[in-house]
Amino acid sequence: MPFSHALTELSGISAPTLADEHALAALVIAAAGAIGLTPHGPPTARSGPQGIAVALLGHGGHIVLHARPGSGACLVDVVTPNPTSPARALEVIARRLGVAIPA
Repeated sequence: MPFSHALTELSGISAPTLADEHALAALVIAAAGAIGLTPHGPPTARSGPQGIAVALLGHGGHIVLHARPGSGACLVDVVTPNPTSPARALEVIARRLGVAIPA
């Protein structure tokens, strides 16, 4: 299989943290750097009635966040080219959001 994939929901995150588009964009850049994912360009961040979506497309993968400040939750989707594991990106994201990765 040419890709590795991780999808997890992080919860218990403060609303102000999840409402900061610029901080979330910086977060996906840091996570991409941690796994060596080369971005195609800057992250895209969009706000809407359901929260904020941030996406960073890279060569061979992506990192996408769907943040819901009102519920303190963030869905994290990471795709990496093998043999790179998405686990390191999840660790960076969870640490910066101040939560643990669910078991």
